[in-house]
Amino acid sequence: MPIPKISPSSPPGSAIRRGKPPACALAAGLLVAMAGPAAALSPQQVFTTVAPAVTVLEVRDGEGRAVGRYSATRWAAGRFVTVCEILDGAASLHLGAGPQPLPARVVARDSERNLCLLAAEGDAGPALPRARPSAPGGRVFAVSNALGLGVGISEGVLSGVRRFAVGDYIQFSAPISPGSEGGALVDELGALVGIIDYRRRDGQNVNFASLAAWGDEIEGRAARSVEQQQRYEAASALLKAEGWSELQTLSTDWARRDPDSADAWRFAVSAARGLRQREKELEAWRALWRINPDRPDVGYGLGQALVAAGQAREALTHAQALVAGHREYAPARLLVAQLRHGAGQYREAEAAYRESIDLDPWQMPAYWGLADLARLRGDHATSISLYTRLASLYPEAPGPRYGLVQAYLNANKPERAYGVLARLPDKSRDDAATWYWRGVVEARLGRPEAAISAFRESLARDLQGPDRAWVGMGLAYYEMKRFPEAIAAFDSAHRANPAEPFWDYQLGVMLKDGGRPEEALKRFQALAGQAPDEARNWRQVGFTLSILNRQEEAAPALKRSLQIDPAQAKVWAALIEVQRLLGRREEALDAYEKLRALDGKAAEEAWRANFAAFEDKGGAR
Repeated sequence: MPIPKISPSSPPGSAIRRGKPPACALAAGLLVAMAGPAAALSPQQVFTTVAPAVTVLEVRDGEGRAVGRYSATRWAAGRFVTVCEILDGAASLHLGAGPQPLPARVVARDSERNLCLLAAEGDAGPALPRARPSAPGGRVFAVSNALGLGVGISEGVLSGVRRFAVGDYIQFSAPISPGSEGGALVDELGALVGIIDYRRRDGQNVNFASLAAWGDEIEGRAARSVEQQQRYEAASALLKAEGWSELQTLSTDWARRDPDSADAWRFAVSAARGLRQREKELEAWRALWRINPDRPDVGYGLGQALVAAGQAREALTHAQALVAGHREYAPARLLVAQLRHGAGQYREAEAAYRESIDLDPWQMPAYWGLADLARLRGDHATSISLYTRLASLYPEAPGPRYGLVQAYLNANKPERAYGVLARLPDKSRDDAATWYWRGVVEARLGRPEAAISAFRESLARDLQGPDRAWVGMGLAYYEMKRFPEAIAAFDSAHRANPAEPFWDYQLGVMLKDGGRPEEALKRFQALAGQAPDEARNWRQVGFTLSILNRQEEAAPALKRSLQIDPAQAKVWAALIEVQRLLGRREEALDAYEKLRALDGKAAEEAWRANFAAFEDKGGAR
């Protein structure tokens, strides 16, 4: 430890006396002069010094699955500090990336400053020395578990200390990423000056950390807000237990007592989402945005809630404002891209997706969006390339590989899709979703029996969205002309997801083609009543009435379908036949001429079926 310098105006009794100084004082003075200020450490030395005090914090759900990997900084033996927000809804916490991570628990929460104190029994590692932030321009290092890749280091400068509603935050330029929250911001001597708070990001290399000194105040501030802590713990317990109604009652009362409590409104968001009350969820997000207008993540949540509530126009305006205020916040660009995509503004959507990826190359939804745009324009090579890149970025995640399977199927390369499934990581090969995609691929390879078996395996493993598997099974049975099984499968799909009208429509098709036209007609007429502007519903009403030999009723249904969508060659052909059967030669010929203008080959077939055997083809034309 450097020997402190003593002022020339030292009082009597100090180490320096008037007169000739003793030899030991001369030696001490010489050492001080030689030592000077403490030497700055190299980045490698900083990392070696600091890394043992920074650890991976794994947040797990009720089934023990990791739902997030963040950072925590040792405060003392057995005690760590991290940010509170990442802990919301956690069933358990674990520290360390090794085979035996230490269980941890929250012992004190300072929600206002977003700092939590954790206890981990059995930890005895060293804590970091703490220091006040230096003047602007001083070197700082962020040591954290950025992107969940393990503890690493980045270098920057201290930009200044900024005033926020809850106190001063350190602004710094060392790059950070999701997962960095809870990590250590240290000076060039390896002393802790702040705890990284990733949520406060306003631009490229504009990052914030709470003051290290606040860590000593967590327990005291938590003790002074016992009632709030009790409410928080009660709400957390209800959140874990999915007691949505009780959580809504608690959060509503909490927000009424304290309208500016961000915690109250965050729990209100969770309760409304659990109860599928989109308007109440939107109301809670609006309140959160009012309280935290400087937090882009809250703004992003509000944007998503606006989308879910069907307010796409307001959502786009909000997202554009969010981009303008937080230009380097990648999710805001992603939200703009998704809204442009949904509105059919594909060029603008693609530009926004790419801007999002430029800001954050790990934006998986942006790659999904670009791949879908490529699919829409028939650019299968680009779609395959994007999913291949996603699979390389997330080698253990099955989702990108499923997307790659779909891309190969769209490119009519089922063999390549089969190969992707064969190379899935071992832990994903027996998943319900994997079995579902095997069924899809087997069907495309012309192996309906194998497809049915795979779909059944996916259902046995509780496939999310089981209607998809039932539909795949129904189509496979239909291909083999096994109509009773096909009807049963589509009936199961409809019961699994009654809100999807297309499954009801497909069930009607199965009934019609499977020899049960009366039942099919009732379904199609009901669907036409519910969606009178859907051409397909009137088409099937007309087809089914014709099968029932009710041609007089079939003709207007077919005409109605063609009024909505005149580019239906099969419907024109059916109308020609119906008009012929009704003895309406002129109407049949008129329909024939319209079909000939649309599809010459289909018109020739309709002529042979309806006129060639009865009159001179040349004269009729």
